[in-house]
Amino acid sequence: MKRYLLGIDVGTTGTKTLLYSADGALLGRAYRGYPLSTPRVGWSEQNAEDWWRAVVGTVREVCADPETAANVAAISLSLQGGTVVPTDAEFCPLRPAMVWNDARCEAEREAFLREIGPAAAMYEKTGWGLSPGLPALELRWLRDHEPETFRRAVWFLTVPDYISAKMTGIPAADLSDAGINQLIDVRRGCYDETLLRFAGVTADRLPKLVRSGEVIGHLTEAAAAELGLTTETVLAAGAHDQYAVALGAGATEAGDILIGSGTCWVITAIGDAPDFASGLSQSVAAVPGRWGSLQSLSSGGVCLEWWRKIFAQDDGSTVPYDVINAEAAARRAAESGLYFYPFSGQAAPGRSFSKATFVGLDLSHDRFDLARAILEGVAFQTLWMMESFRTKPSEAGLKLAGGASKSPLWCRLTADIAGLPVRIPEVADLACVGAAILAGVGCGLYRDAGEGYRRLAVRERVLQPDPARAAAYRPLFAEYKRIAGTLGAAYSLPIPGAEL
Repeated sequence: MKRYLLGIDVGTTGTKTLLYSADGALLGRAYRGYPLSTPRVGWSEQNAEDWWRAVVGTVREVCADPETAANVAAISLSLQGGTVVPTDAEFCPLRPAMVWNDARCEAEREAFLREIGPAAAMYEKTGWGLSPGLPALELRWLRDHEPETFRRAVWFLTVPDYISAKMTGIPAADLSDAGINQLIDVRRGCYDETLLRFAGVTADRLPKLVRSGEVIGHLTEAAAAELGLTTETVLAAGAHDQYAVALGAGATEAGDILIGSGTCWVITAIGDAPDFASGLSQSVAAVPGRWGSLQSLSSGGVCLEWWRKIFAQDDGSTVPYDVINAEAAARRAAESGLYFYPFSGQAAPGRSFSKATFVGLDLSHDRFDLARAILEGVAFQTLWMMESFRTKPSEAGLKLAGGASKSPLWCRLTADIAGLPVRIPEVADLACVGAAILAGVGCGLYRDAGEGYRRLAVRERVLQPDPARAAAYRPLFAEYKRIAGTLGAAYSLPIPGAEL
């Protein structure tokens, strides 16, 4: 009898589901999008029921064959972190979910500083810097601004536990996701009474805490009927999306570093212990005994999209990526003195740029020189930020996933500037792959995450740095940092959390 696994990524803008056979064959893929709403300036909300409808729709699409649906052994999830929704006893939302990028809780942040202590008090407990958009402050806001909703709520759930409750009747959150909610002592793996008192909640209104890959329960009859599956299917605890991506890319050992590239570029470094001294976001990883450090360049992909919009073609369409790659490959931006500093990039330790900047423009430069400078600048910034990690890349090199991995030039620049091999997973939707691995571990089809990664046969290609180009980039990288320090006096702001 064939057994099947479902890896589901419940993201901020949509949900993807992949169907795998236990022997690693990818059999189906489906996607459903949903909107964000901004009812007021700084607010970001979402209908939690949209997440469930998207899960149901994508699962039914990939499991349309009755025999397949009857033999799905396990499901696991990759999830957006830090989004909170109050529900009644039946897990029905009482208001729209408050999304992780919401910014309404500035007054609550100030209250934390008065009542609990400096921002470091939050970071040292949870591994995440004090943020106006995360659940601890949002629950305090609900208590003070929507007291009737707060009183009526039986549960205060985030994405993993909301979906878990809908599937199994048990609200459960994995520890890789729980730290960002800022209600737990991440090192002890349990709720923290001081943080609960500040938020105004008790642990019995919050989800059970579990480890990634741990079985939460079987599908309820109602959930099985909605999903088109059976009550024999189990739900295994998933992981925060960045750690699911890392697992899907095979970043499971101490020293593994993954650069996830997209609108935002995220560095995820896996270690065998937390690194609170760095000030970087710290979480339990999806693999037992491992920890992860995160840092992001929020404008990584935005910068290139800005260029494509500004330098549109004559017919108004954006310049195709293959044209950018071909033309920019023939340019030499940094070597000609042209540097680009991205929006929100690092200007100096503890400070980030408030504006993007080109330095060294010459009359000889054209639009593709600017494009090359953007590609180099994002790579410079990302690799510079990586220097603050205690985890250093091994000789095996870095892993690069996401949009930039499809650009031969961006991959080449990253390898040459880093002076390290760049390993590029040749599979899309790595978050779903990581979730499918956890599903297989949870139901016992795979002994551990390493076996799951091998069984799902995630291929990767390896790009070696060019020794001559790597040598040429070393002084250019140093010059990039030097200029950043000069510019920082005029165009930088403190990095949130830098006071840690």
